Amino acid sequence: MLGDEPALAEEARFYQRLLAMDDQEARTVIDRYLAGHSLLQLCDAVLVPALTLAEHDRHKGALDPDREAFLFLSVKEMLTELAERAEKSGFADVAITGEVKPAAPGGRILCIPANDEADEVTAAMLALLLEHSGCIVVTLLPDPSLQQLAFVQPAAGDVFCVSALPPFAFAHARTLSHQLRVRFPGIRIVVGVWGFAGETERAMERFQTPRPDKLVTSLADAIQAAIHPVASG
Repeated sequence: MLGDEPALAEEARFYQRLLAMDDQEARTVIDRYLAGHSLLQLCDAVLVPALTLAEHDRHKGALDPDREAFLFLSVKEMLTELAERAEKSGFADVAITGEVKPAAPGGRILCIPANDEADEVTAAMLALLLEHSGCIVVTLLPDPSLQQLAFVQPAAGDVFCVSALPPFAFAHARTLSHQLRVRFPGIRIVVGVWGFAGETERAMERFQTPRPDKLVTSLADAIQAAIHPVASG
């Protein structure tokens, strides 16, 4: 009978191992996936969907605090390890498909979580990929007051990348995007609502005017939007 059970998708298998508080086996899932895929594909197809599963469970009250803390800590540690591996082996160099050029000299990409720790982790993923695409990246913590930006001092050549994970991604991304636009009207804003399956043009209507410059649903699209502002519209 066990042989008739469908195999779990990679993101579900990864999430299941973290729920079991078995980070070694979760790392095995990552290693197996990376044997045939890029770091970007790992983040977009496994890590982000697994975090989305966790967020849905958390908001339903189905994820206890101990497992929640273990899950976020484990993923953060894995990202640190992936960054070190990328630095040594260069395997992140093939993370982006197509021709990728760094942002304009002096321009930074400011990765900002929309609300909570899950958004913080996905912002860190985006920052990792952008850094290994040759960009200058600043990663911020969740901060509704935006006080951190006083130290960063955003300039006209910078790009804001807002990171928001379902199920309440739009509400938090909409609020943060509006705050950024009011305070920094001349700086480009890219909003990532990770994994959203609907039409981005219609989704953009949920944002207050003036709206962000670009709405994306994957890390791959976020990287292209941040690096190629003209092509991304």
